[in-house]
Order: sequence, then C-alpha cells, then structure tokens
Amino acid sequence: MANLDNIQAMQNLDRENILGNIQDFPDQVEKCWSDWQKIALPTPYINAKSILILGMGGSAQGGGIVAGLSEKKSPIPIATLRDYDLPGWVDRNTLVIAVSYSGDTEEPVEALQKAVKLTEKIITISSGGKIYSIGSQNRALHYQIHYGSQPRAALGYSMTAVLAIFKKLNLLEISDDDIKEAVLLLRALQKKIDVIVPERKNMAKLLAQKISGHIPIIFGSGNLSEVARRFKGQFNENAKSASYFEIIPELNHNSLVGLEFPTELKQKLFFLILQSKYGHNRNTLRENITAQILEQRKLPYESIMVQPAGSEISEVMQMIMLGDFISYYCAVLNNVQPNPVDIINVFKTKLADELPKA
Repeated sequence: MANLDNIQAMQNLDRENILGNIQDFPDQVEKCWSDWQKIALPTPYINAKSILILGMGGSAQGGGIVAGLSEKKSPIPIATLRDYDLPGWVDRNTLVIAVSYSGDTEEPVEALQKAVKLTEKIITISSGGKIYSIGSQNRALHYQIHYGSQPRAALGYSMTAVLAIFKKLNLLEISDDDIKEAVLLLRALQKKIDVIVPERKNMAKLLAQKISGHIPIIFGSGNLSEVARRFKGQFNENAKSASYFEIIPELNHNSLVGLEFPTELKQKLFFLILQSKYGHNRNTLRENITAQILEQRKLPYESIMVQPAGSEISEVMQMIMLGDFISYYCAVLNNVQPNPVDIINVFKTKLADELPKA
C-alpha cells in the first residue's frame, strides 16, 4: 500500500496540483465572500416568491448544500435542478440562479434558455461561456469565477456565492463573523490533515487507509445530506472509485434491508456516517442505531463528526474539506492522478457528436 507520508511521490502523481485546489478552499471562501460585499441585489430579486438553482456535478454541489442549510427556515420554496426541463411552477416571481463553472454545461444552459422566457430574475455564476452570454443578453446579475481548476475544485466560490445571495435575501442567518470563524476553523483543520502531517496523527490519511480497496457508502442527514453527495462525487472524481451516498432517515426504511446480498460484495463496502451536532435528535439516534446494525453485521464503518463547529456553516465547510482530503489520499492509494476526468470528457464528446444538425 502506498506511503501517504511520501510527499514527493504525491507531487509526482498529482501533476495538475489538485492538492493545491483543496488547500485553497478557505481562501476561496474568504475571497468570494469579500467579493459579494460589493454586490447589491436588485429589489425585484429580493421579492422573489421561489428560488430555483440550476447546475450539474461539482458546479451544482454548492447550491445544493446552501439550499439544504436554508430549507428549515426559508419562507419560500427552494429547489435545485440537475436536469434540462424546468419545473412547471417557475414563473416571473421565481429567482433562477444558474451555476456552471465552465458556463457551457448543456443541462443548465438549456434550462436557463427556458428560464429567461419566464422570469427576469436571473443570477449567473460561471467563469464565462454560454451561461454568461445568455445572462448578459437578458440583463442578469453575473458573478464571474476567476480560478483555474476543475469545477469541483472551485466549490469555495460556487458555494459561497450562493451563501452570500441567500444572506442578502434574508433566507439564511449568517454574519461576516460566521464566515470568519468558518475560515479560521478550516485553516485549523487543514493543519491537522494536510500532507505534511504524518499518517499516525492524520485523521484523513488514517480513514483513507481504512477505505482503500473498498466501495465507500456515505450516509448523511439534514445539513450534511448534500455533503454526503459531495463525498461521493470526490471519491468518484479524485480517487476514480465507485462510491454512493444515502440519506437518513430514508435509508432506514429500505437500504438497511439490502445488506444481505451479494455476500461476496459485502466485504468490499465501507460505510461513512457523517454526524452533525445540529441534526434532528431523532436522526442522530437513527445514525447511532444504524452504526450498531453495521457493527452487528460485521460491516466496516466509521462515524465522523468535526469539532469544534461553532455554527452549521462552519461544520459543513469543515466536513467538506475533510472529505476532499480523504478522497485525495484515496487517489494516492489507488495510484491514480486525482485531477483528470477523462471518461466524462469522452462522454461529453459523444454527446456533442449527437447534437441535432442545424
């Protein structure tokens, strides 16, 4: 098994410096939050009666996470769309936020083309591309991401932009001090799990060693539901590993029964239970009982809680960073370059070849 303390070997494998992107996460959050202090939302946006966030893959994760943080207290419905067709309820009172790092991802591009015919309340978040062009032609508010990376590696920008928008809409109780605290806690966590920290003292490296050779299944609830999706995506894209996520309490009504067969596969699974100090007390109980059942079935698992977590947003951000580092170390253990996503590029090329002829 690879030596996770061999920094030179990691650098040789990580030719495009995905590690640098992961390490940049606190700086991305801080920079984006500062940018949005200078941006005012038009009054009609503030009066929106519903919100729809468009996005796919890494670009959608930020919006999904913020929507999850907001849904308990928001007086208006919030939905995320990872598809082409708009919900039937979208109208002139809907604020549509289109997030695409490249600006050219076809699902949000098509959905935005439809949205601009229904509402003038449009915000686009991208590095440019068609999303920016469509938005500018329709007088949308645009936030441009100036950062060179894979979409998933710019989460600090895409997520914090939506956080800032929701604060301005009074959908989230979040202050400048909350963001400062979150950034400080992120940097403190990084000092504990970064590559220079030896494996014997490094929680992320130790977890990666346990997960290596297994299929990670991530369980999350409440504000960590979408973070579980983030974990899954990072294992897929960084470590090139099969991975799946499930949401509590739903999984307790079906997935637990599916731990019997196939018997050969069971020993290839590793379960991660993401636990929150801010979760519903019944979901916390469900997580603990779920862990007991995994223990009884002799299925490998680990429950994770980050501490300290002075607010929900600081907890969420720290859990994201922890997952990113674990997936990075799993890439090293798999002896794969973490940055390339060649199969997705092949898939997009085949899709482009099948575009209707004008």
